Amino acid sequence: AGQALGPDAVVARVQSRYERTTRLQAHFRQETRVPGFDQVQTGEGQVWILKPGMMRWDYTTPERQTIIANGETLWIYVPADRQAIRDQVNQSLGTRTPALFLAGEARLTELFTVAEASRQGPSEGGLLQLKLTPKVGTLPYTQVQLGIDPVSYLVRQVRLIDPVGNMTTMWFADIDTEGPVEPSLFQFQVPPGVDVIAPPVFPV
Repeated sequence: AGQALGPDAVVARVQSRYERTTRLQAHFRQETRVPGFDQVQTGEGQVWILKPGMMRWDYTTPERQTIIANGETLWIYVPADRQAIRDQVNQSLGTRTPALFLAGEARLTELFTVAEASRQGPSEGGLLQLKLTPKVGTLPYTQVQLGIDPVSYLVRQVRLIDPVGNMTTMWFADIDTEGPVEPSLFQFQVPPGVDVIAPPVFPV
């Protein structure tokens, strides 16, 4: 076994990898666990990222849903609802971090303090684990954990824990940073018969 990398060295290598990456596509799987409830909410689909700041998440389960951020506008479209929510990226995207980092919009060290780094056992996938604490006022989470491929330094797992204890975990597979990602993927055309609505406003 080689010398274990310290947390700052792992962060530097991950940051460097994503600064060199201009596009990315992958299959993702998502699980959300809510305290006090046995049921696990699951989803999966495909994600495309194109720098600077463009992302598209196509969920195929549990229901079809498309989320597009193209630098200025955020679209959330659920075909079954016949509605598309339109919002400003800077108002909404913070809740989707570390997508911001994956899309090249922020540096890890700007968003987080590094708590610790460790290595999973082979049965868990052998990923490098980074525990990150969001800096005050940056993100609505108490802890973010990243699972890093020890060879490519690409993020293969993201775990988000919020102040209430909700835990969302995403796994990325079949990551491709070389194949073409068309800019047209990030343009949303409102289908006929679909209403465009404003995002819900929650009381503070």
